[in-house]
Amino acid sequence: QFLWWLPRQAPLSRNHFPGAMDAGDGLTAEQLRARIEEQRALQATLTAQGEDALREIGEAEERQRLRRQLDVEETRSSHLGAVLYSRQRRRRSIDRDEAGALPSEESTFAKPKPQPTPGALAKTTTSYASNVVKRDFVWEVSGLSWLEQQLAQEGRECTSSDIFHVHPNDSDSKYVLVYSPRGASLLHADANVCDESSDWDIYKFRDFLFFDENLRGTLALVRGADSFGTNLCYRFFVRDARGDFRPWGEARRVAVPARDHVACFVGGPDLETEAKGLFGLTFEELLGSEWVVDDSITFKVEIEESVVFSHPSAVPQIRLGKADVTFEQKTPSVEVPPSTLQADLLSLLIEGRHSDVSIEAVYGEAAPATFSAHTNILSQRSDVFAAAFSHEMRESATRTLTVTDVPPPALKALLHFLYTDDFDEVQKVLREERGSSSSSSSSGGASPSSGGSSAAAASSSASGSEAEQSIAQLQAVLAVAHKYGVLRLLRWAEGQLCDKLSCEMACSLLSLAHVYGATELERNCLAFMKANMAQVVKRADFAALAPEALVKFHMHCAGVDPAEEEPGRKRKRDDE
Repeated sequence: QFLWWLPRQAPLSRNHFPGAMDAGDGLTAEQLRARIEEQRALQATLTAQGEDALREIGEAEERQRLRRQLDVEETRSSHLGAVLYSRQRRRRSIDRDEAGALPSEESTFAKPKPQPTPGALAKTTTSYASNVVKRDFVWEVSGLSWLEQQLAQEGRECTSSDIFHVHPNDSDSKYVLVYSPRGASLLHADANVCDESSDWDIYKFRDFLFFDENLRGTLALVRGADSFGTNLCYRFFVRDARGDFRPWGEARRVAVPARDHVACFVGGPDLETEAKGLFGLTFEELLGSEWVVDDSITFKVEIEESVVFSHPSAVPQIRLGKADVTFEQKTPSVEVPPSTLQADLLSLLIEGRHSDVSIEAVYGEAAPATFSAHTNILSQRSDVFAAAFSHEMRESATRTLTVTDVPPPALKALLHFLYTDDFDEVQKVLREERGSSSSSSSSGGASPSSGGSSAAAASSSASGSEAEQSIAQLQAVLAVAHKYGVLRLLRWAEGQLCDKLSCEMACSLLSLAHVYGATELERNCLAFMKANMAQVVKRADFAALAPEALVKFHMHCAGVDPAEEEPGRKRKRDDE
């Protein structure tokens, strides 16, 4: 309790003590003797305290030596544990007849090996991919704008997914994804809390904390702590506003070596870069980007893993290639010609052989076109055609069905699909028509809201770029597929139009989707318009949208799916 604040090197003198006086300060002899006795008593106390401090130094050095000895013992225990685990694995492999004294060739129970025939070529294959297992894992983080505040309350800088497994035969092939909004620490839990917790939802994460606490990153893949080696190939993806997963970074293939102690493997797109953030975005920029939909962000990781089931300390040498012997020999074979059913049916339509009905397309100023078809084929493929042949035929002697609201190219594409069920044939017809119509004049068109004829009119326009013509043709195909109830063709056209979304086409395609019940096209249009709102709302066609379309756009921006809320709205023939 005395003079603990004095520097160790400073010599003690009277000047160190409060109230010290000079030699001629007028003290009496008795007072000076009393002061001398006080100083001697103080010296005795300091001497005793110095001896205590010296003893405490010795005790601290002993504790330090014991800690180092404990480290050595713990390392040995970890090594022995890894050896034990490796031997237990080998025992399980022997029980499954995957290792050990396997049956010899002379054994009664040995599997017979294939015997080569004269002239056969023996081929030995060593495969290093026979043990590779693939797994995709998707993780959604919702309430993203509240994440930082919630993590602050939890006392950590990142959140983690639930545990998922990749290799079915290895209990240590388990992983979690970790996301840190600011690219900060990836320690997603407290090791001491996990070890002492009786709650399994907390305790189970203890194996995912054995890595460098100084690691920093935005998104990381963490493999459970293990001392065995493994080989990994992984890649990260993020879902955009259209629902597509876009890759973040390249696929990375790594060999994780075996260790004498347990440790986690950690990999991520920006662990080794100075700049952090999803695609280089700050957290504030991310919240307003196409990657966040309804305050949620969705990640996906693709993993390929080849587990090493042996530890170097337990086996003399590790070999991972799996050898197999096969015998190759060309044997006489009967060549079976390819199927011609599709070509044969199409030739019936093109050549008009054995036809029993004529379908005449009379549309606007376009030259009429007549197709010789077969009622039994069209009736089987389309209920609408079946009804038309029963009720809408001209005089029975002519056997002619006249179509006035579908342009010839779209009707031709429909018939080719009904005869072949091949989308490549549809594409072929559309390409040929684009080429032949490049020199012809446009027959005009109208907005998709005017029904089947308006969407089909777009396909007859010969002006504009090839891309614009392609979109117009697909609109016409969507209309004619809807008219004749050909669901497979309608969905194909719907998907093709989804791939051609742009700021210029989003509003018109939204109107088209509303007319023809193309729910997925409608959803994609609304998501695209929301993600590109700044560009879309400035366009004149946005202001010209029908009130119903504008209501759907506002509902989507509010997080409500218009297709689910609209009463009586169903996708046509989706139950077929």
